Amino acid sequence: MSKNRKFDIVVWGASGFTGRLVCEYLVNKYGLGETSNFEWAIAGRNREKLERIQRELTAKHSHKLPILIGNSFDIESIKTITSSTKVILTTVGPYLKYGVTLVDACIQTQTHYCDLTGEVPFIHQTIQQFHEDARTAKVKIVHSCGFDSVPSDLGLMMLQNKVIQKVNTPLDRVRLYVKKIKGGVSGGTISSMLEIMKNAKDISIKKILNNPYSLYPKEFSSGPKQPDLKKIEWDETVNQWVGPFIMSRFNSAIVRRTNALSNFIYGQNFIYDEVSAYPKKTFSKLRAELNRIGLGILVTLLYFSFTRWVLKNTILPKPGEGPSRQKREEGFFKLVLIGLSNGKQQKVTVSCKSDPGYSGTALMIAEAALCLAINSKNLPERYGILTPAVAMGNGLIERLQNAGMEFKYTDKL
Repeated sequence: MSKNRKFDIVVWGASGFTGRLVCEYLVNKYGLGETSNFEWAIAGRNREKLERIQRELTAKHSHKLPILIGNSFDIESIKTITSSTKVILTTVGPYLKYGVTLVDACIQTQTHYCDLTGEVPFIHQTIQQFHEDARTAKVKIVHSCGFDSVPSDLGLMMLQNKVIQKVNTPLDRVRLYVKKIKGGVSGGTISSMLEIMKNAKDISIKKILNNPYSLYPKEFSSGPKQPDLKKIEWDETVNQWVGPFIMSRFNSAIVRRTNALSNFIYGQNFIYDEVSAYPKKTFSKLRAELNRIGLGILVTLLYFSFTRWVLKNTILPKPGEGPSRQKREEGFFKLVLIGLSNGKQQKVTVSCKSDPGYSGTALMIAEAALCLAINSKNLPERYGILTPAVAMGNGLIERLQNAGMEFKYTDKL
């Protein structure tokens, strides 16, 4: 990468709901111009919308954010943008539709990249198409730098590293428990979900979605059978009812890619899954069952084109829409990863007092982009289509902790 880049970060999709939250986070946390130690710009395809965002964000500042214009399907316009910055931070989904050209442009211009995707088919495509080219170009293409899948990926990395330091052997099985969570849904997230469901009838896409090892490197075929909870069950580890967690399949695939790219530091027979845990109250099992049934109904409705169209045009939020500031400020999450070693529970708790999908995700991807841009000398020398843990590791954990997230390790009998 050339050292003479005009910007450290360009936020692609700054006028979208999540893109705007990222920009607000950067301005509120780090300021603009002389008050920050990095240069950044906003980018997208609609100048009018970007100018409105620019005015609102910089109203109290003399420094004005530069605006860059491009088109997701015009690689030359995208390359003009990527060649001007060290890192592209993109919030523009569905990524399967809008992300491939941007990844290609970043590799051609040797620009690091981070996104918020939760789309397995998109990541699978970039691995197959671009991993070796990105390695050769020494570019970090880092997918899933928001709630998908930073807490899972970095939380597990911390847990395994702590255990390896203590007993020289990794945990052979870890389960993530979603203990507490509260947050809203934006139109952009819904749009990505609809795109996945629309393509799910394609046999090749369906095969990718159902394969727990679909994000493995090409040279590895698969590993041991992995759990995929579809019912409500009693979990003796936490003494609570647990049920399906909607993001488990995706986060687990990211975690397994981290393991494979890290020379199987967690072990070749490592087993991992994620579940929703319900507080020990009178109607906990009933609540868990109702949530499971509701999730099943939603997935079924989204699978069929007619009901998908009805939901899209009636009750589901549109792109650019999302939870109010008050609802975002009321959001939070607490995740606990637990494994067993020498008769002791080994635990890492990952928590944040922000809406997981929006203000929390804005924090995570903003800090990921800054990590890639200004902490690059201290990061692992790994390139290609990467995960947050492989690309940034402890460097990103440190930034997130300084930004207010908690990563806490404990062990107990």
